[in-house]
Amino acid sequence: MKWIKLIKQSPLFVILLFSGILFTAAAAGGRKTIYREQTFDPWKAPLLSILFTGLNDDIYPWQLFTQEAVQTTAALPEERPESFPEESGDTGAERDTASETEGGALLAASLEAASSVSEAADRAHSALERLEPFRESTREEYLNHISADIYGDAGVIRAGTYEFSRVDESYFDDALFIGDSRTVGLRDYTDLSEHGEFLCETSLTIYKMMEENFKGKGTVEGVLASGKYGKIYIMAGINELGRGTTEDFMEKYTEVIDRLRELAPDAKIFIQGIMRVSGKKHSSDAIFNNNNINARNNAIATLADNQQIFYIDVNEAVCDEEGNLTADYTHDQIHLLGMYNDLWKEFLLSHGVQ
Repeated sequence: MKWIKLIKQSPLFVILLFSGILFTAAAAGGRKTIYREQTFDPWKAPLLSILFTGLNDDIYPWQLFTQEAVQTTAALPEERPESFPEESGDTGAERDTASETEGGALLAASLEAASSVSEAADRAHSALERLEPFRESTREEYLNHISADIYGDAGVIRAGTYEFSRVDESYFDDALFIGDSRTVGLRDYTDLSEHGEFLCETSLTIYKMMEENFKGKGTVEGVLASGKYGKIYIMAGINELGRGTTEDFMEKYTEVIDRLRELAPDAKIFIQGIMRVSGKKHSSDAIFNNNNINARNNAIATLADNQQIFYIDVNEAVCDEEGNLTADYTHDQIHLLGMYNDLWKEFLLSHGVQ
């Protein structure tokens, strides 16, 4: 046969040829698994280059076919997706020719195994990916203190697909509540402080949250280091209105969420939508209005992955038909009257994650 004659005449060439094919197949199969973290530009380097950069990081091709590969990939944090052009090197004609040879059969087996690993990894990575903004804030919006709605409601809609569970008060025994003066009200006017821990201060912002030294309790990092918390609730954003742009706010909010994940990797993080203001406040204030609040809520909702990070919006429980904070529920157009904090508590009881 021709291929036997070719092997006898040029054994080194045949070995290099089939090695290249097998290694390229391994690189292709590992794109979503063991080589997921490797940078690759198909316009500047061949697909095979992924394998060699992986070797430099002690990632070996045979790990692609082990159960460990799937488990390692599943543990990786979700990242913003990169776009890659379609690859054209592996054509149907080449695969048909290879399948007639012993090397082709081995390649087919390798591709099938790689496909199985890749599918398993895809199932493991079912968490929602973070969305990118569809535009930037304009200078006009910045100068006029307008929080640009640069994400739209895609994140809110995605986060809303999660089916929350009804829980009882013991659910909050391992909860940590972090927030501004609105969270102070939740602490002072409900019995949740008998279950969970509260780190809250009037005028707290997302920019100061991780550095704040909460009276008698220390910093967020110190509290998380000294105790095990299964849930972390955040309410921040009202004091940040009028400062910077949606991008600035979102950058810091993302940084805080990612840091909390590092400090408490097993905890469920609940991003609470910024509570809106009353209709009177909304119509009379150029900064503290519900348009700005809604824009920033649309931004932070995109951080939810519905596995470890969840977006919940208490406005569902405290706003009127027009979407404004119900006038009877507030004394200053911004904060809930004491007794109405129970509406917030009830909302949290109906939005548990099991």
